[in-house]
Amino acid sequence: MLNMAMRNNGYRWVILGCLTVTAAGMAGCSHGYNHYRPSVSSFQPGDTGLQSRDLVDMTNRLSADLLKIPEIANNPNKVIVVMGTIHNQTSTPWQNDQIYLARMRALLNEYAHDRMAFVLPLANAAALQQKYLGGQQTAMNPATGQWQNATLRPQYVLNGTFYDLPNTATTYHLCTFKLVDISTGQIVWENKYEVRSLNFGQ
Repeated sequence: MLNMAMRNNGYRWVILGCLTVTAAGMAGCSHGYNHYRPSVSSFQPGDTGLQSRDLVDMTNRLSADLLKIPEIANNPNKVIVVMGTIHNQTSTPWQNDQIYLARMRALLNEYAHDRMAFVLPLANAAALQQKYLGGQQTAMNPATGQWQNATLRPQYVLNGTFYDLPNTATTYHLCTFKLVDISTGQIVWENKYEVRSLNFGQ
């Protein structure tokens, strides 16, 4: 009995020790997470070129400005938009240029869902219908009772073009975005984001 009590007491000390180490580790991990996950709205010393702060500021400001144009603000119906692409006219290659349009779409879907609707390119939408609906039509015309194509037709495409002007110590960045009327080719909205960055870490 004495040996059993000592053994149980020993187990309790082992468990308490493990819990103490785990708690300490969690506290250390919490500090480490904050250290290794700096705010996306801060500038990180050592980084060059466009940073996450630029992406956030750029998409916040341009999305708000886009919603003010008469084609959207005064339209009684939802505007149907397809996302285009970012054209890289800078002096360096990119690995993920679509992130700028992706954040704009997420913002507009979140805050202007009653005014704008985003659709896939027609080829992508048709591929989804073929894959998940077997190619059948997806809506019924109440007048004829016949199935008809329910794919929303985009009215506008949102594109961007990025430029840069490198120099010895700094680089000037010009990021332009435009909303184009697909049926006419008219640019109904265009705006820009400008910033100058250091070419070396601080």
